[in-house]
Amino acid sequence: MKSIQIPDDLYQKAAALAARDHVSVDKLIVALLLAHAAEWQRLQARADRGSLARFQTVLGKVSDTPPDAADRL
Repeated sequence: MKSIQIPDDLYQKAAALAARDHVSVDKLIVALLLAHAAEWQRLQARADRGSLARFQTVLGKVSDTPPDAADRL
């Protein structure tokens, strides 16, 4: 098993969340890392399905007119 160092304030937040859920800080951190890694994999899969050529085709359909007054910043 590996050990990591995290800032004290972040550890205290994790400890409070872990106590609320009646789990150890280690289990909470592992669960959060697994969820985050799964989300990155999901985003990567979506990116892999993308196509620059299709993106440019869609952008080509957008008109060159200026935005309405209500849409301006």
